[in-house]
Amino acid sequence: MKKFLLSVLTGASLFAGNFINLQITNDTIKIEGEAKISYNQPFYVRGGYLINSDNPNFVYGGIKSEGQIVGVDLPIKFSLFLDYVYKKHNSALPIGIGASGYLQQFAVPVFIRGEFEYAPKVLSFDEAEKFVKYKMETGVRFIENGEVFVGYRNIRFNKNYDNSTYVGIGFSF
Repeated sequence: MKKFLLSVLTGASLFAGNFINLQITNDTIKIEGEAKISYNQPFYVRGGYLINSDNPNFVYGGIKSEGQIVGVDLPIKFSLFLDYVYKKHNSALPIGIGASGYLQQFAVPVFIRGEFEYAPKVLSFDEAEKFVKYKMETGVRFIENGEVFVGYRNIRFNKNYDNSTYVGIGFSF
């Protein structure tokens, strides 16, 4: 399985549409990434790793598809995703939605994006009764393939795991 995932990520990295970012708070460091694996309908593999000084580390991986709503002419991309999330003694298969767009009235590209994921009891495993994760980010694209941003995230299984505001930097390649 490790060889298969490594092959998929290596093959996907040969094409444009990949993304990686780093998010930092006083108590956490999180690295996230996406690799585009299909161009007809944008389809990605994605993952992240959160190092938390107060709690066990949090890991997720999954798939994502994005596009625009048919018949609606808005500069907003919508996404659907399915992830596998894990921290010590808790795991889940949440289903999520996301939206992202650029604000056109500024001299530099300003973006806003958000995600929401939820897994009820039937999709939560180990000691988890449910899983909820949401985040909001806004920032500027300071170069063609680079951005800086500020965001807020809330991750919880049965109780709050991480509730923090963070700063970050990201790159597309």
